[in-house]
Formats: sequence, C-alpha cells, structure tokens
Amino acid sequence: MITSKNIFYHELIGLYVEVIESSNESLIGISGNIIDETKKTISIETKNEKGTETKMIPKNVSIFHFLLPSEEWVEIDGKILFNRPEDRIKKRYKKL
Repeated sequence: MITSKNIFYHELIGLYVEVIESSNESLIGISGNIIDETKKTISIETKNEKGTETKMIPKNVSIFHFLLPSEEWVEIDGKILFNRPEDRIKKRYKKL
C-alpha cells in the first residue's frame, strides 16, 4: 500500500498531483492525473474547457502535492524525484 513514507518507492503514474511551487510561475496551479514520468519530467493530463491537455512539468524546479489512494495529501520536492522511476527503488532516503 502506498503511504507518505514509501511514496518514493512506488509508481506515480495514475496519482492525482498539483504543482504548488515552481521557479516557473506559469506552472503553479497545474493539476491532474500523472500519465507518464521520465527522469526529468512528469506528464500531467489536465482538463480545461477545450477538453484534456497534457503538460510536461520539470521535476527539479517544482514542488508537488500528491493525492494518495488513502485520500492523504503528500508534499514532495521534485528534486527528490529527479531520477528514473525504476532507479528510485535502489536509492536510500532519510526517514521523515
């Protein structure tokens, strides 16, 4: 089960996410479901009046709020996620 303490070791695709801080002010407030993840970016499917749109958000300049399946919100600095998803399992993280 995905929790705030083990989110780094899980797949992020499918989770709802919101960009709450970024050095690029135009990215702040973007929210939607994660549809893809690379080493440096997260692709978010957003909804607007025209339908759906995909936005690519750089990880290293953003802070994210993730909504877990347990309805818990988790704030994560994108710099922590700045590696390939399959390599996050190998990394060690400090306990919060």
